[in-house]
Amino acid sequence: MRIKSDFHDYYDCAQSYGQDQSLVYVRKKIDYPLAAELGTKRISIPLPITDRCSGYTRPGDLPTSVRFFVVGVAGKIYPVFQFIWQYAYDQKDYEAFCYSLDDIDKVIGRKCNKNAKSAFNEKVISHGRRYRNRCWSSMALRRAKFEDFFFEWNGEDQAAKVQTLFRQYPVWAIESRRSEWYVCYNCSLRSFKFFKVKDTVTTYQEIAMFLGGLATPQKPIPVPSDKDMVSIKGFDKFSFRKEPSKKKK
Repeated sequence: MRIKSDFHDYYDCAQSYGQDQSLVYVRKKIDYPLAAELGTKRISIPLPITDRCSGYTRPGDLPTSVRFFVVGVAGKIYPVFQFIWQYAYDQKDYEAFCYSLDDIDKVIGRKCNKNAKSAFNEKVISHGRRYRNRCWSSMALRRAKFEDFFFEWNGEDQAAKVQTLFRQYPVWAIESRRSEWYVCYNCSLRSFKFFKVKDTVTTYQEIAMFLGGLATPQKPIPVPSDKDMVSIKGFDKFSFRKEPSKKKK
């Protein structure tokens, strides 16, 4: 597969191992409203409201904001949360992309202090706790909420609702913009740190196989004739008849 694009992605270097020149991936970003692409007025898949918060957080506290995306690669779907810590002082801001509940547990355990971890693991936020006023909306930045969400998204019914987005493009991402959900085709997987999920060569090969299936439809299986089937089964012209006897002089 040969890639023609105006930006570089993390799996492009796999082209050095060999290219099929007859298969070309024109990687140009295209945006459309998600509802229009799914052909419906109301989106029935679970998409949490994860608004951005203004301001900063202190080291050890819960993240400043959380964003949600759905990444599609070669027929497979990956829901992902982006955790963002914005600090007011000289400390460098930090972001993490979490593709599973285990990823969320690891980043919370690494970046948060004991009190923040306790608040995150509570099933119900106690009255008067200062974290309750953060704008996490339906997610409320609780582990139980993320667990329920991943369980719902991993169901077969939810994934099937967005499979139609793979009709023409092997890579896309669903994201929220100004309170409306959009789908971006041929987006950069590097921006979602997808290399945490799959390595360079695997991603390149899966995209190439997906495009090959779109570009080259499967040929119909040829049906052999009756004459060919006779020889395939090991019969000849005398299998079902008596051989002619020799005439006596």
